[in-house]
Amino acid sequence: MKTSSYSWQFTASKWLICLLVVVYVLALIAAFLNALQLIIQLSLSVFILLHGWFTLKRLVHENWRLYYDDENAWQIIESNSIHSIEILPSTVISKMFIFLHYQMNDQKFYRIIFNDALLPSINDYRQLIVTLKTYR
Repeated sequence: MKTSSYSWQFTASKWLICLLVVVYVLALIAAFLNALQLIIQLSLSVFILLHGWFTLKRLVHENWRLYYDDENAWQIIESNSIHSIEILPSTVISKMFIFLHYQMNDQKFYRIIFNDALLPSINDYRQLIVTLKTYR
């Protein structure tokens, strides 16, 4: 009997980076369009800029893998460590993104996967959708 085995590698999504930049710009605008004192507005702006810088820097270097086979089920591989996971039914799948909801070591985690985050091609995104719908 043939066993099924699939592997997907993820990197930073250009769509997610653009979305976060828009959110941080809107937060900066909101920091200056309120009635707080100027020093508080400046402090909020510095915090927003630093948070945005570190978030985007971490996101750009993101690299992880999702793996499925019939024997081991779902696994996530990041930072050279392998973790068994359970894909939860609350996972949302669409043509543009997947809101992956999974459980690992009795803790629940969320990841958003845009269709451009998969390496090397968009066909892998379709394969991931089919595998998630089939094996979860």
